[in-house]
Amino acid sequence: MIYDFVIIWWWATWLFSSIFAPSNSKKVILEKNNNPWVKVLLSWWERANITNINIDPQNDYFWQNKKAMISILKRFSQYDTISFFEEWWIRTVEEDRWRIILESWDSKELLNFLLKKSKENNTEIKTNFEVINIEKRDELFYISSSLWEEVIWKKVLVSAWWKSFFQVWTKGDSYVFAEKFWLNMVNPYRALSAFVLNQDLSLLSWVSLNVNLDVLDKITWKNIYSEFWPLLFTHFWISWPIVFNASSALWSYINKTYNSEEQGYLNILIKLNFNVNNTPKRVVKFFNLTEENRIITLNLQNLRSWKEAKLTWWWVLLDNLDNNLQSKTISWLYFAWECLDITWKTWWFSLQLAWSSWFIVWKDI
Repeated sequence: MIYDFVIIWWWATWLFSSIFAPSNSKKVILEKNNNPWVKVLLSWWERANITNINIDPQNDYFWQNKKAMISILKRFSQYDTISFFEEWWIRTVEEDRWRIILESWDSKELLNFLLKKSKENNTEIKTNFEVINIEKRDELFYISSSLWEEVIWKKVLVSAWWKSFFQVWTKGDSYVFAEKFWLNMVNPYRALSAFVLNQDLSLLSWVSLNVNLDVLDKITWKNIYSEFWPLLFTHFWISWPIVFNASSALWSYINKTYNSEEQGYLNILIKLNFNVNNTPKRVVKFFNLTEENRIITLNLQNLRSWKEAKLTWWWVLLDNLDNNLQSKTISWLYFAWECLDITWKTWWFSLQLAWSSWFIVWKDI
């Protein structure tokens, strides 16, 4: 069978994208696992974070093409996302930090809705289909699985997963697909990751608190990133979204400033500014904090492993794609979401890029 559209691999946003495809077209979503629902639910942390009402493309996204988010959001914004779901009686509410989540707090509600609408639009889902080869012959694409099954299609939409985030069985498929068609890529880097420090913090393990965090270059004293948010201490590293966000911003800086990651890390300081009155006594004692001495600096050693990182940075450069995210050299080959060389802060900013980029692709098709 020859399909009009093939989507590789599927996630909640893949279902979203298939809703916009022409109803009379033959379309299939390829998924390498037999039970993909787990990763769909993980994408919302089981509470269905779908977007953020307060998005600033310049501060919430990173890398050299982050300005493209201005145009992308104009074409399908966070308000469009909310309106789309609420038109189908999927109610949302605003939480802290302007997060938009389901009123029900139940990701299954959103999953079931997307599955229903996708199937109503005549979308086929193939599970246990692990892609091992993809090529284009004349005007058709051919893709074969590990079980030697072959699928033929006219147009392909790639949004395959990263090398990191092993909980959802990832291994960097998007990189393989893009290399296959000679597209320029960003060198791989793990982001949304905890910071490993060169100090033993065992006495503070599992203590969390609100803190001002700054990431500094100790050679130039340039402030790379600043944020106020809860932080978690563990044995030799610090974690939670404030650190994840900083890790994304940090690589953008290191890539432009230093010859290697290792060299860059050696020149990075983490500055923590505490409100002593609201700081747990264990932390006050450990760092000898006072009202006059409430700022400490810690040397960065590395990031946590690929296995723990929530994001891989190694995407297709937007210069390879047109305004509708189609390859400039391979007709009918589209890349969306995490395949683009834009990264983000925490998860709800990721999902908005997903909704927006998929909408743009289908408007072109």
